[in-house]
Amino acid sequence: MTTTSTPSRTAIDAGLRSVLAAIEAWIGPEFAARPLPAGLDSLAGSHADAALRLDTRRWRGGGFSALTVATIRDATGRLCSVTIIGLPAAGELGPIVGLDLIGLGGALSLIAVDLAPTDRDTWAACAAAPLTALHAAVAPHVVPRRWPSFADEVFSPHALIAGVRRGAELEALGAVADFVARARPPAATAAEPERAAAATARAAAWCQAELRNRRENVALTRIFGADPAAAYLDLLFGAGAASAA
Repeated sequence: MTTTSTPSRTAIDAGLRSVLAAIEAWIGPEFAARPLPAGLDSLAGSHADAALRLDTRRWRGGGFSALTVATIRDATGRLCSVTIIGLPAAGELGPIVGLDLIGLGGALSLIAVDLAPTDRDTWAACAAAPLTALHAAVAPHVVPRRWPSFADEVFSPHALIAGVRRGAELEALGAVADFVARARPPAATAAEPERAAAATARAAAWCQAELRNRRENVALTRIFGADPAAAYLDLLFGAGAASAA
């Protein structure tokens, strides 16, 4: 490990911890912890010959059929990655919460943050402003990355997909933590059946698009193996996500 990578790893760990604290502040008494299939709550793997562990927790409530929080830590316990997926409960009009913050190897190579719309008017009312503020806050610290093809179908127009400049990890992740702190979808309101059904269908389409994310599939396979990776993606976006409801 080089002397330049150690500060970056420390900053990534500290920044990711702030994001975790922000999402954990959402989880009040209206949430219930959900069990995960045996073996998928904790996976062991390696990246560049370094041991890693993926730990996953899931809750239901607060307007979500599944709020999933996953972390990857290295052998010293430092955080390398945080993933947050909030799938609205059936009939809810709130956006899909999606964050993927990847800092493997001492570089924060990806921050992908979105509130993906399930209902256009609800998204405009509760999601557009915090996403716009996030872009402004991180602009000096990030390099935009090309969107994957599957994202065009289901991400919001204000989704953030970028890499973080070396030395700016704390600033970028601090902005993401602030975003999480203010971006919790509003309490549920009654919606007419057709509008609610359309929102549920858009959430299902988002999950199907995520299953076509070949880059994530390849990365998980390299770190954890083919069978665990396939089972884990099903947990996040396939039948495992649907059964959480």
